[in-house]
This record gives sequence, structure tokens and C-alpha cells, in this order.
Amino acid sequence: MSIMKLNEGRLQTAEHILARTMERGFSDAKFVISKFDENSGRLEISSKTDLRKTDLAALQNEVNKVIKKNLRVNKYVMERGVAEREFDLSRVPSSVKEVRIVEIEGFDKTPCKDPHVENTGEIGYIKILKVERAGKDRYRFIFTVQ
Repeated sequence: MSIMKLNEGRLQTAEHILARTMERGFSDAKFVISKFDENSGRLEISSKTDLRKTDLAALQNEVNKVIKKNLRVNKYVMERGVAEREFDLSRVPSSVKEVRIVEIEGFDKTPCKDPHVENTGEIGYIKILKVERAGKDRYRFIFTVQ
């Protein structure tokens, strides 16, 4: 099994927690996109706030507190019509009639097709390496899991 396969679920689930933490911490923060390689993830957030000034140590600690709770990560499918009432499906192709939902119990629920861990404790520890400007009102957080 490749390193990407070993880390992919950990990175994907950590990204959900990081994104939701940012959206809760900054009123105008909104998830844009995420990308992964075998050892790290990149999460882009749009915000009028200059997120390069974020206290990365405090953010990292907040995300790791959630990870340490060992929250169950449920995956299930919803019919598109039902999912549209709860989620923004603008990024899900209209040909997809059954939408896969990833729910971190009590924390986040998001449409996502990618692999995830069974509980947040499997992630280990997130380390936010840096944040950089990725465009006008757009910021890229680069992170890894250990």
C-alpha cells in the first residue's frame, strides 16, 4: 500500500476539522478547495480577513483538541434531492444522484467522496506548516499529520 493510501484518510479528515474550525472562527471564512499529496494537505479558504495573521499555534491546538476527542466519523449516502435541502451541492456534478456524506459526530457534516478515518483519534496530530496568500481574499493553509 502506498504512503498516500495510508495518509489519505487522515489528511482528508483533518482537513474537514481545519476547514470547519476556520469557518467557525472567522465569520466570512469559506472553504474553497483542498488538495493532497502523500504527506501534506493544502486547504484554501476565502476571507476578507488577512488569514496570514492567524495565530497558527492557537489554531493548530484548537484543531488537535477536536482530533483528541476520538469522534466517530460516519459515512453514508443521501439521495441528491434530500441532500440539496441541507448542503450546497454546487461542486457535486448534477449526474451524481446519490451523495456521500461524511459526518464527524457532533462537529461537522459535509458531502465528500474521498477516504476518511473511522474516528478522529486515527488522525494523530495535525501540524500547520504555513499560511500564504493564494489570491485576492484567498489563503492557503499547508498542513501535515503526524
